[in-house]
Amino acid sequence: MRRRARIAPLLLALLTGAATSGAEVPALDLLTSPAARAPAPAARPSSALAENDLDRLLAKLDAEEKALRAELESIGPALELTRRRMLARGRAYYRHVRAGFLPVGGGFDALVDHAARVERTRLALERDLAREAELTRRSAELADRLTRLGAERAPLEVHREAMNRARIALAQEEERRAAFSRAFETSVRPDYLAIYGADVGPAELDRRAGFRSLLGRLPFPIAGRAEVRKVSRRGAGGPGVELTALAGAPVRSVAAGRVAFADTYADYGLTVIVDHGERHYSVYANLGAADVRAGDQVAGGARVGTAASGPDGAKLYFELRRGAEVIDPGPWFGM
Repeated sequence: MRRRARIAPLLLALLTGAATSGAEVPALDLLTSPAARAPAPAARPSSALAENDLDRLLAKLDAEEKALRAELESIGPALELTRRRMLARGRAYYRHVRAGFLPVGGGFDALVDHAARVERTRLALERDLAREAELTRRSAELADRLTRLGAERAPLEVHREAMNRARIALAQEEERRAAFSRAFETSVRPDYLAIYGADVGPAELDRRAGFRSLLGRLPFPIAGRAEVRKVSRRGAGGPGVELTALAGAPVRSVAAGRVAFADTYADYGLTVIVDHGERHYSVYANLGAADVRAGDQVAGGARVGTAASGPDGAKLYFELRRGAEVIDPGPWFGM
């Protein structure tokens, strides 16, 4: 009787909310294995994870999230079916209890059968109540685990994105290094060679002699007033010159040639390399902007960019190379 008293309030609520429905609902048992219900142990991200470990961990979280969402989606229909079954059994239990001792007229056997039906209905209803509580609890557990999975994924996704950006940046830097080195591997003599201040006669002579004819009279890459000093750039392997001029000063090719490189490179910053033929190259580094692209043909005196501005004015770093070897530009400028 005490057990019946506990079920009575629920029966009244069920009967009040579903007075218009009289259909019986077939019983349906959904089995969920304890292994499937148990949440997987939380992953602990580490800032020092290797890329492969990170990918495996994210794949594991993906698989767990997919399984949890599938189980959560299956709970909704199961819960709805359980509640409908509870409603049908509640009505049946109410009818049996209301009948009371009416079956006495059919004899003792009829009364025993009636009592057995009442007890079976009560036990089934209790099982439905327990099943509903179990499904509700599991649904809350799954929702909570999915929330925690999202919190675990977020820093891992950020870490993977940072690793991808770093890998791309490294690949780009390696490609620039390779392009910088390749710029000094091949040399093609230009079709023309322009020299500042030359008249028709010497220009014809210089066209035949090539870049070597400019030794001692190579024009500076920045026109006008500029401070010039010899410097050594880390990784250069030889001396270069630094020219300090007004901010935004244009940088011009010292002779005709083909642009072999125009990109950012390590300690050089934004750099343009011009191939003047016969394995002679001029290097213009620390540019604020480049006005040419690799493969462009430039005339002597053509603008290749602007010097980068700083607190002490615009500074251009300039090198001459024979092949990959840095040569002293002083004698070429007549310094």
